[in-house]
Amino acid sequence: MSTKNSSKFLISFSGIDGSGKTTYAKHITRILKKKGVKCHYVYGRLEPFLLKPFIIIGRKIFLKEKDMFQDYKDYSNEKKNKIKKHSLLSKIYFFIMLLDYIIQLFLRVKIPFFMGYNIVCDRYIFDTVINDLAVDMNYSNKKMKKEIDKFFRFFPKPRISFLIEVPVNIAFKRKNDTPSPKYLEERASRYKFIASKYDMIVVDGSKDLEEVKSFIKKKISEEVCAK
Repeated sequence: MSTKNSSKFLISFSGIDGSGKTTYAKHITRILKKKGVKCHYVYGRLEPFLLKPFIIIGRKIFLKEKDMFQDYKDYSNEKKNKIKKHSLLSKIYFFIMLLDYIIQLFLRVKIPFFMGYNIVCDRYIFDTVINDLAVDMNYSNKKMKKEIDKFFRFFPKPRISFLIEVPVNIAFKRKNDTPSPKYLEERASRYKFIASKYDMIVVDGSKDLEEVKSFIKKKISEEVCAK
């Protein structure tokens, strides 16, 4: 893997839960560091901080009789109905979520990037918009892309993006904290759309681990480090 390139870059790994994003992002970070590349591994999806009290209160008030692990479809439908019914509260929730995530991106990505670090993102803006906005708020594909593009006005676009694609049944078996295959299915279709719009490199995550690592390493060498 060549390290002659001096311009900064951001690499992102996206996909449904259980696809292997963390494994590959950490692997690539280790390789780049061994080659002398100044880089950071970053978890790039929203982690609720400012938003957390509102999530807890919302579940206790609006979803107290629903359990996503018992009946995900029922839980999801009820959540969407409540968001639609309480539009003002939904807008406040959206604003706090947006503020929370912008602060996190600024601290985790913007500042290190400005300081000259290359960034390897385990999940990024794509994943936050799909998982924390688009599904619950019933965004159309057009609306989903529009929201992603808004973030890219202020935060770096990936030099190269990987979509780790894994069949839902395999991904579901890999994770014991995924509520339902349905949870993964409604996200997988959105990832396919996003991959086509942002020129993501689609990787078959169901293949042999070392084979996938080798493929990703080769693509990064071709698309990022050698340029």
